[in-house]
Parts: sequence; structure tokens; C-alpha cells
Amino acid sequence: MSNKNPNTSKIVELAKQKSLDTEKKVFSIIKSMMKNKKVINYNTVSLESNVSKSFLYNNEGLRKKIDMLRNEQTKLKKVINHKPNTSEKSKDVIIESLKFKIESLERENKELKDALIAKYGDFYKSL
Repeated sequence: MSNKNPNTSKIVELAKQKSLDTEKKVFSIIKSMMKNKKVINYNTVSLESNVSKSFLYNNEGLRKKIDMLRNEQTKLKKVINHKPNTSEKSKDVIIESLKFKIESLERENKELKDALIAKYGDFYKSL
């Protein structure tokens, strides 16, 4: 007794409307996240808006928006984390200290080699 041609147009219409409402909700949450300077990626948007990640990936408008904002945030992080180059004076100080260290190590190495040669000489004399 089932209907061979059920009228599902109203169900489809309601599903589309629900999807549009959810999309508007997600866009408003993204705007609030931007105002609060929160990290924007699929996971955080999904958690904040209580929608699945697949909904975000499958919705082209949301996907483009999240990708764009995520890329902007990573570029900003790279700029913020970029350390200024060390000055010439500090480089010179580092170079001088390394030169001094090399000289002292070379002196120590020469002294140890001389001591080793002397020990070998004593060893062979005792044979």
C-alpha cells in the first residue's frame, strides 16, 4: 500500500533551507572568531559551530572562506615569528669569541700531541 510516487519536494526544500540556515550560522561564528582573534581552521570552526567537518568541506563557500582565513593566519604567524637579523657588532663579537676558542683548542691539541710524543719516547726507551 505504499505510494509509488511519493511527494518529497517539501522534504527536499526543508533540507535545503536547513543547510542554508546552518551555513549562515557558521559564517556568523567565523566572523565572531575573527573578532576574538581565535585560530580558524576546520577543526575549530566545527567545534564552535557544532557542525561536522564534512559539512564544512562539502560546502564550497565555507571551504573557500576557511582556507583563505587559515592561510592569512599562517602568513601572519610567519611574519610575527620572524626574528630580526643579528647586528654586525654582535656578529663580530661572536666571531672573535669563536676565533679565541679555536686558538685555545689548537694550543691544547699541540700540547697534548707533544706530551704523547714524549710518552711514546719514554715508553720505547724503557723497552
